[in-house]
Amino acid sequence: MSRGNPLSSEQDVFVDANIFFAIGHPSNPRYTRFRSAVRNADAVCKLPRRVIGELGGSETDRVRTALDEGWAEIIDAPSPTDGDAVAASDIATRTIANETGKPEHEVEKTDAILAGLAIQYVRDRSTERVVVLTDDKPARKGIENAVTAQDYTDVISVYGLTDIIGDDSGDSMRLI
Repeated sequence: MSRGNPLSSEQDVFVDANIFFAIGHPSNPRYTRFRSAVRNADAVCKLPRRVIGELGGSETDRVRTALDEGWAEIIDAPSPTDGDAVAASDIATRTIANETGKPEHEVEKTDAILAGLAIQYVRDRSTERVVVLTDDKPARKGIENAVTAQDYTDVISVYGLTDIIGDDSGDSMRLI
């Protein structure tokens, strides 16, 4: 399992679509472990509307289950007039573009929005800590760069799925 669950009820947890794709459907053992980790931490995963769209909508079984059970909620993106959130999103976008070799206008908007949301929540909602969950390496680097550039490294952390549920080799197929 993991080295310890970095989630807690005292922080906001933003989740990228790739985490929900990785955990699969509610019958999947990874989904069960993720749900347990979130519930045991008494945390609530915040899913930006763009993430919900990438997952196929709020009625898909993985999203509907999380919403119905109360360990996830849908949130809006930061205001396009919020200067700090826009700056964080821009930094994340530039980093992701550099990491992937794509032009900035082709970078997935949701990944950059997560950086802006994290900073907006810490600043506007007096949230003590924010965790962003993503398994997308360029997005992770982009969010981390935005957080560092705006001096929020002491209150915003970025983790991947294995940081939450560990790396269970029983989840993968083994070829003999």
